[in-house]
Amino acid sequence: MLVNNIAVRTVARAKAMTTQIVRSVWARFADKPFVARNRRAIVAILIVWLAIFSAGYMVIRSSAANTNLAFYRTGFDAVRNLAAKSRPFVLDQDVLALNTLIRETQTIDTLAYAAIVDHLNVILAHTNGAMANRPFRPLGQARELEAQDGTRAIAGMTIDQKAAVGFFETVRFAEVPIGQAVVVLDISRLNARAAGLRWLYAGLTTLVLTAGVALLLWLDRGKRKTALQTQLAMESVDRVGPYHLKAKIAMGGMAELFEADYLREDGFRRKVAIKRIRPHLAQNADFIRMFTREARLAALLQHPNIVQIFDYGKIENVYFIAMEYVDGKNLDEILGAMKIGLPVDQAVYIVGEICKGLDYSHTRVDDESGTPLDIIHRDISPQNMLISCKGEVKISDFGISKAQSEPNLTQAGIIKGKLAYMSPEQALGHSLDARADIFALGLLFHEVLTGLRVFRFENEIEAIREIPQRDIEPLSAIIKQIPEALNRIVMKCLAKDREARYQSAAEVYADLMAFRKQARMSYDANDLSIFMHERLTEGDEADCVV
Repeated sequence: MLVNNIAVRTVARAKAMTTQIVRSVWARFADKPFVARNRRAIVAILIVWLAIFSAGYMVIRSSAANTNLAFYRTGFDAVRNLAAKSRPFVLDQDVLALNTLIRETQTIDTLAYAAIVDHLNVILAHTNGAMANRPFRPLGQARELEAQDGTRAIAGMTIDQKAAVGFFETVRFAEVPIGQAVVVLDISRLNARAAGLRWLYAGLTTLVLTAGVALLLWLDRGKRKTALQTQLAMESVDRVGPYHLKAKIAMGGMAELFEADYLREDGFRRKVAIKRIRPHLAQNADFIRMFTREARLAALLQHPNIVQIFDYGKIENVYFIAMEYVDGKNLDEILGAMKIGLPVDQAVYIVGEICKGLDYSHTRVDDESGTPLDIIHRDISPQNMLISCKGEVKISDFGISKAQSEPNLTQAGIIKGKLAYMSPEQALGHSLDARADIFALGLLFHEVLTGLRVFRFENEIEAIREIPQRDIEPLSAIIKQIPEALNRIVMKCLAKDREARYQSAAEVYADLMAFRKQARMSYDANDLSIFMHERLTEGDEADCVV
């Protein structure tokens, strides 16, 4: 009914709006350092706040329902009682007796007015005596509400423009209508009570939230101090256990990469690469979990075309991965230095080596159970393909890869990987298999041959919209002399429908080897090593020195 609907709709709108605000704020700030440091405390405070929020909502809803029920019960009971008592006096036109009955209704605290009218709709008695003998005027802007056993309830406005509900009961004598009893109740008081409850509700939830934020800030002071101390300590560290850090090679959003020496007490020395969590993230449980997961997963892969993991763990609050040091450049750096695509024989050799590493990771099985691990890299891109000065081709960075043994670490609908190298199904957040890596391999192959990136996007929304729909220009339209067999291989990797794609990296490799044989190509690791020494030894590009 009216009062209940007003209260419940108002609180429901407030609840929906607040929930939306919380979701928007969380989505925007979830990866911020403050949130990362206090994720558990924030979740706990939000749970308490939402519990109070929901409890308050239920209290207001119950209160509104009870108030609403009492309001209508009062109206229906009052008008029926008035009609029953006034029956003989209406018939006799006993105005004095009718006025006495009208005065009895004035004990109702929400009463706007009460009246008794005759069969000609003339007022016989009214709480305002001046209205007697005047034509009865019903409520303005009338809206019929529910009726109970013939008693009508109508919402509307009184003459002085107050919201009210009128209750109307026909007065009968020997089943003949002889008049009408009217009781009109003012709902402004009820609305004021509902508003008071809403303000109390808003004040309480705001107070709880404010107290929670204050508590959170107080707790964060200690965590921030600890994190700063840890960060300063880590930045000054030049050793991680037996690993001596020599120079920083690169820095990403999550980790830093160092050239380091593994030093043993007996004098054994080995050059390695050390990847460690960035100091300001050293207290972030989520980043630590992702970091150690990358190490654990990559350590399962022992293949010449995959960067090897030697060690990982935690030493003096420093989480690290010790991996094979690849003396060379990544494929993105090489393409940037060349400014154009690579020769066909060189590109075919490099992609063939990548295929071998991919096929190994895709088909890797658990050593004990023999169960396929179904490892999907999900970030095949030139930046993650390393070319050593010896002509070795190695896949790196399994940080966002997915294994069947860890299905809970990937949720449908979450986009991971570089936007420019996503498959249609990956961009849409669908379930993935090895064919997603095949599509990314096709994009990489296309770029290596043309020197041009296939996709460029500003944000995820653009990628989601464009990748599943955009047609990729064939190699033959860009490179006129490209062999048709090679064009077919690349474009089959790039089929939008994954059923039309190569189903495995082994199939791609087999077709590449058949093409090499047909084209009588002999390009190998030695030729790639010569290229790395001769073509990348000028100016700042000099990494591989003979």
